Amino acid sequence: MKFTFKTIQGTGRYRSFLPHWHEIKIKNVVVGYVVDETWKIRLMVEKTYIFEDDNPNCSWKWITLKKQSTSLQEAKDFLNDNFVNITKKWDLHIEKKEVSK
Repeated sequence: MKFTFKTIQGTGRYRSFLPHWHEIKIKNVVVGYVVDETWKIRLMVEKTYIFEDDNPNCSWKWITLKKQSTSLQEAKDFLNDNFVNITKKWDLHIEKKEVSK
């Protein structure tokens, strides 16, 4: 298994002012983002304790990896090369989609 990626571009009248963002996915579910221009990797992880950040309404939190990439491709390669280590260290937040009947 590995991460997949999708680049989202701004749309509409003011799209030139909107930055691109790059989704990080597992099984077509977003688990994080690569921030454009700084190439920092942000992931959604489950909290170990619900009150650890004073927000009991949310079961997950954002983390930013220390890895500073110089390009989007470098960030993608880093994530896929370290997939096993990342998934062992952190419990990634994967939203369960409700199926409507």
